[in-house]
Amino acid sequence: MQYSAPRRYTVLPLPPYAFLPGRDPHPTANPLGHGGIAPVPEERLRAAEWERNTGYLFGCDLYNAAFFWEAHEAWEGCWKETPRDTDERRLLQGLIQTANARLKERMARPAAVQRLRGRALQLLQPLAERYGDRPVCGLVLPPFLAATERAFDGGDGDGEYPPIVLMDTPAHGCTQVH
Repeated sequence: MQYSAPRRYTVLPLPPYAFLPGRDPHPTANPLGHGGIAPVPEERLRAAEWERNTGYLFGCDLYNAAFFWEAHEAWEGCWKETPRDTDERRLLQGLIQTANARLKERMARPAAVQRLRGRALQLLQPLAERYGDRPVCGLVLPPFLAATERAFDGGDGDGEYPPIVLMDTPAHGCTQVH
């Protein structure tokens, strides 16, 4: 399936290459690395203010451009600042695990892909069931999860993966997460 590229959610620059462990110099630990991602504030993800969270939005941009290691880095700062036992934190952790699974897929590590894919589903599937077609921090999970699972299973057959497509504005139904 061919996915059209969603609009960018930030104006931050993308790195010059997508880091792949074992192939590329580490972005920050190696002087030959690309230097990491543009600095983003490490701030709590709040459902009512997701559209102003630069780390979350930049992580979506990076993921959509197949910068999976870098997306993890952007989301991790938000994840660290978001309280435990919240749906926002589970969403971030599930997206991080999905990005990690995609990275392991590129590294040809199928056992790691399955393990990380399972972790992502454990976090995201309950949110998808609870919220249904209502977005969680701008993301409607059921179609994203269904397309992601098809891609992991090779159902699309073209190596494409579904992008993260966020709602245009929170007025379109951003769910308050308790």
